[in-house]
Amino acid sequence: MNLRMALFSASILSALSCRAAGTFTETNRGALIEADGRFAFYSGQGVGDLLAKGVAITDDHPTPFMRLRVPAQFVDAAAIERDRVLTLSFEVPDASIEATVHWFRRTTLETLYFHPGDPWTTGYAQVGTGADNVTVGLFEVIKWEGTTTKWQEVHTTGLLPDSNQPGLKYADDPFSQTLPENWK
Repeated sequence: MNLRMALFSASILSALSCRAAGTFTETNRGALIEADGRFAFYSGQGVGDLLAKGVAITDDHPTPFMRLRVPAQFVDAAAIERDRVLTLSFEVPDASIEATVHWFRRTTLETLYFHPGDPWTTGYAQVGTGADNVTVGLFEVIKWEGTTTKWQEVHTTGLLPDSNQPGLKYADDPFSQTLPENWK
């Protein structure tokens, strides 16, 4: 078994053993390897339990969730980092990474998709393995909105500490920097 599968198996076993021990009534995180080989890390009420039962979490899911999809190489690279965490900036284009936010905007569930390099988007995508050997995929997306006045809309699963976390140019005040061409 390669390192990636061992870490992934450890995270699934850890979630299952916690449930079996009765310490959780539901599991709010889950992960799976998709048909194309990408890892999909989910966060949301009860999603871990649903994934363990083989239920697909799709865009018409009745409750909010967040998902980070990353290529297997991202998971492999995180495993060998000093902190066992790899963080990438959403300011650097990478179409192989996708953050999904399925949430209520007012009273309607809507699904948003973010990719590193998208216009008016900054933040982080992250994969890390904690001391408990559970591997998680996390993100923080800052989306600048508005036409004449800009404001931030922040979507986050939380992040792990990472001593190699890259800096962000556009998180606080994008107008203090030269804007990327696709932001103009």
